[in-house]
Amino acid sequence: MARKPTTLAEWKSTFLAAAGMVVASFVAWFGLSRLSEAAAGDTIGTIASVGLVLWIVSQSWFYMTQVKSPRRLLFLMGVSFIQVVPFLFAAVYGAFGYTDNCVLGAKGPADILYFSYVTFTTVGYGDMSPIGLCRGLAVAEAVTGYILLGMFVAAAVALYARTHSQE
Repeated sequence: MARKPTTLAEWKSTFLAAAGMVVASFVAWFGLSRLSEAAAGDTIGTIASVGLVLWIVSQSWFYMTQVKSPRRLLFLMGVSFIQVVPFLFAAVYGAFGYTDNCVLGAKGPADILYFSYVTFTTVGYGDMSPIGLCRGLAVAEAVTGYILLGMFVAAAVALYARTHSQE
């Protein structure tokens, strides 16, 4: 088992990785969700969707193979699953455009981000709904939310059980 990180210096790379994920997801959401209607559409949305899949696969590989500390893993999972993934899905929704091209009822970036969080957490208030290609994307986000939030809770419980069984 890896040694527990105890000092700020030992956590530095983890904090930098988390900050990088947050900044990258915010920049993607900020840029893609503000595309003009002429620029947004199926082509940009499809490219953004492929980028999202590649990001999720690369992060999963990184967590499974490179992060050895359970505490660091839990922290990175929490940041990426709770903040980064919904922002990236919102960026992809925004890349498909507004005026009811992707999400009925969304009028701007804030609405798309709200829709993404509601979908990711599988709350589904019903005030906005996906159409066209975004229906499949919304299903993928909901399933991703189920899986990732479940993995996060399982990892937190496992870490708690491990640290409290050694006392």
